[in-house]
Amino acid sequence: MNSNIQIISFVVSFIYGLIFYFVTKINFYLIKDLKLYLKHILTFIYTLDMAIIYIIILYHINRGYFHIYFMMLVFLGFIIGYFANQKLSKLNVKKGYKN
Repeated sequence: MNSNIQIISFVVSFIYGLIFYFVTKINFYLIKDLKLYLKHILTFIYTLDMAIIYIIILYHINRGYFHIYFMMLVFLGFIIGYFANQKLSKLNVKKGYKN
């Protein structure tokens, strides 16, 4: 794998982490009123689907080469998405908007 493909994989992994955070937040919002066993089943299916989508994306970018630092960038994107959401929600509260 050459360096250009590796850089593209880094960027895509990071962006996927951001998207994964916000879609997870939407998922939890949609299933919050369901029974506990349905929440667990739907969350398991959701996580499995997101993992398969990530594997397919990596397969199309770099022919399926998977390195641990790609997962670290997904995790980093997820964490940055969390902190960005916290920062944005604090700004909205200070301006007088309610969630």
